[in-house]
Amino acid sequence: MLVPRLSRTQIGLFALSVACFVSVTSENLPVALLSDLASEFAVPESAIGLLMTGYAAVVAVSVVPLVAWTGRWDRRTAVLVTLAAIVGSNLLLAIAPNYGVAVVARVVSAAGHGVFWSVVASMAARLLGPQQAGRATAVVFAGNSLAFLFGLPLSAWLGATVGWRFTVVGVAALAALAGLAIRVTIQPMPPERTSSRPGPAAVRDILTDRVLASINVTTVVAVVSHFVVFTYITVIIADYVHLSGAATSILLLAHGTAGLAGLLLIGRWVDSRPQATSLLVTGGLAVCMLTLLTLGHTSTAIAGTAVVLWALPAGGIGVVLQAAILRNAKVHKELASAVYIVAFQIGIALGAWIGGVGLDHGALPVAVAVALGGGLVATALVRRSTAFHSIEQPEHSSTR
Repeated sequence: MLVPRLSRTQIGLFALSVACFVSVTSENLPVALLSDLASEFAVPESAIGLLMTGYAAVVAVSVVPLVAWTGRWDRRTAVLVTLAAIVGSNLLLAIAPNYGVAVVARVVSAAGHGVFWSVVASMAARLLGPQQAGRATAVVFAGNSLAFLFGLPLSAWLGATVGWRFTVVGVAALAALAGLAIRVTIQPMPPERTSSRPGPAAVRDILTDRVLASINVTTVVAVVSHFVVFTYITVIIADYVHLSGAATSILLLAHGTAGLAGLLLIGRWVDSRPQATSLLVTGGLAVCMLTLLTLGHTSTAIAGTAVVLWALPAGGIGVVLQAAILRNAKVHKELASAVYIVAFQIGIALGAWIGGVGLDHGALPVAVAVALGGGLVATALVRRSTAFHSIEQPEHSSTR
């Protein structure tokens, strides 16, 4: 039986997808290892949640200046440097003797996180061509969904069986392998000739562009509504579905499978039906949160189903929003992506913080209600913004 020969472009996209898998798995390790880390460092679970909030805050503060500073770097080099940061971060976390060192380890990885995500989507788009930006984004972001499908439940299982420190070392090793794969399969990719190093004026233009601003506001709201509950998904599973231990990993696996299915469907339609797919993401999230809030405590089966189906729209959050940025940013696409990443990380930080406050005060349903409200607001924003109306937008001025 002959095995189809993959093109260099296909192999390169796969390597970038693996890198996305590693980045997301590493970023969300505190979610998978929540109880283990809290016990090891003798801190409350909400403090481990702050490792997510702090990570997001570092990314939000550093991404724009770092993207501007690395603007003339070869794009492949930029990705490899950020993967090296993930390797170093996780090795430091693996030997961390206390919570303070764990915080430092997370800062190391966070410093490169924004550069990675501002570059990876545009790299994929350049490999496939500008008319397939949404598809290219979906292909590499498959690694994102696979991280939730396999990375998080596998990390949780390994943490319970071989220990969290060995698990973290494994993530570092996988990051190193991903970097090697990219180095071998993707040719050097210089910055686009039309882009000079962006300065303050370019940042101001992007921040004041109404279309891009509408995407970024939608990003903050949608991401808050997801991460206010996702950061503490293991607690939600225990409280609503009444599962723990290995059963939690199984439900996380089902959640990740649904997320991958959602990504595949949304990735297939995002270029041709951007508004419909965006509404599916925001509205679907609201429906799942409404079900969990109103019916979750009445039935374990309903709660478990809501947790799994919630991943269907959540799997496409990054794809529809990043694709909208690439469609509407006419110049300095990577800088526009960097500003979008700031919005995304603000959403993660706020969501993790709000969820932590609810957890500390025994008010987890309030966090679910915040997620419901955020989904509804994001749906309204998508309906009103022209950024989601069609694939080919007319060129717009940053001053309109």
